[in-house]
Amino acid sequence: MATFRIVDPHGEVVATKKFDRAEDAHAWFTGSIGSTELGWRMEVDDDGQWAFFDDTEGFTAVASRPAVVRPRNPC
Repeated sequence: MATFRIVDPHGEVVATKKFDRAEDAHAWFTGSIGSTELGWRMEVDDDGQWAFFDDTEGFTAVASRPAVVRPRNPC
């Protein structure tokens, strides 16, 4: 079970809750903010680090990013 939190546009944590599924956390987020003001975000506890939760690219914490292997320059 992962812990998610809602952060308002001023950087204040306004709610925290645990979910088994990211889809449920996203529904909780959208139903909770009650504002069209830009800057609201949802974060997830990613192995002890709070990371921005993005439903298109995954988590933004370093530990959650896939490793990128770049080819070596033959010169």
